Amino acid sequence: MAIAKVPKEISEPASFIGDKGEFGPPLFAKLVPFAVHVAASIYEERRDRLVNTNIIEELEILTTKIHDTLSSLNLPGSLQALEKPLGLPPTLTSHAEEIRQADALNRLQRSFSDTAKLKASDDAIFAEGRELLLAEQSENERLLMKYGSDRWTRLDSKSAATKLFAQIGEIDGYLKSANNSDQLVISKFRECEDMLRILSSSDRDIGNFVPSSRRATIPPKIEGEVSRLRNCLNELSRFEARRRRKIEALREKAKKDDINNSILAEAARIEREYPSQIVVPAHFEDFFEQRLTIYDPDISGLKTESDEQDRLTSQLETANQAFVLARKGDTSSREREQALQKLENAYFKYKEIVSNLEVGRKFYNDLAKIVGRFRDGVKAFVYERREEAMRMESYVPKVSFPLTYINTQACSADFA
Repeated sequence: MAIAKVPKEISEPASFIGDKGEFGPPLFAKLVPFAVHVAASIYEERRDRLVNTNIIEELEILTTKIHDTLSSLNLPGSLQALEKPLGLPPTLTSHAEEIRQADALNRLQRSFSDTAKLKASDDAIFAEGRELLLAEQSENERLLMKYGSDRWTRLDSKSAATKLFAQIGEIDGYLKSANNSDQLVISKFRECEDMLRILSSSDRDIGNFVPSSRRATIPPKIEGEVSRLRNCLNELSRFEARRRRKIEALREKAKKDDINNSILAEAARIEREYPSQIVVPAHFEDFFEQRLTIYDPDISGLKTESDEQDRLTSQLETANQAFVLARKGDTSSREREQALQKLENAYFKYKEIVSNLEVGRKFYNDLAKIVGRFRDGVKAFVYERREEAMRMESYVPKVSFPLTYINTQACSADFA
């Protein structure tokens, strides 16, 4: 019914043992030192922080500035109201369709709920570790009061676990800062929730919200200014689209940045040059710095990106100023302009909130590792301290005898 098969590694071990591989691959050829695994994790963490925080977040901040500028100039609402006095502008229609396809309101509600769960989990793990540490501190103080400082001579809890007590303040600061950021994102959502509901509705309902203009044609005196402003706006839109593609390309670049083979080669070089040393993650610092230079062009490109954006926004502001002067005194499309701008602002605010929630999700996932290590460190410390306390209590004498009695007994034993 069954046949016992012995693996070749057991039946023919000679073919799997050797340093040079002439008889086959060595038995433990694929075994990688633990320090290399840790070093690879450190590199990935630094790479992600560099790409996401130092480059992508900076680019997204620049994009937010574009939308703030457009909102302050009442664009593109003022232009859309004049160019298309009846019906819905194509840009607004496409934005509304995107909102509907994404199920924007439900998506945001789910994201808020998921973020709250991650935060609650981090809070619970942190609270567990903090309470354990404070409980150990109280236990040690009770034992100190019981036995006195002469007999209870070990370090107090804060001195014995300086790093853990310092982490309480650090992590608490992270959580408070994150909570403030969460409240800011929620307030952003509350501000644009009503407009997002309108954008999520049908084109007919959106049309009922956006009033039509009384003017059907653009006066010749401002037609040139309209064309100039539209060109500036289109150029800025193309610039923003290029930036989105650049961000996606950067994310793909980081995703493909696999250092496994390179770090193994570096570990082998270190072992050859320093055969008497044990390889530790600190030995890879120079390797990390050299490897991360592949992102130097992306970092240096931030200045160029910012300068180009300043040039385009300056052109847009100049064109808009001329446009506003040409329209001075014309209020025929004011209500339509305001309605269109509210909807456009809500769309861009939605995109900003989605980005904020993604950053928050990543932050709480990263924080989970920190609070997890903190709790595990506290558990190990508390276990060791309690074991130490039990040993010390077993050696501490329960009754103190008079010195004269002890000396008498010692003398009697000597004469005997």
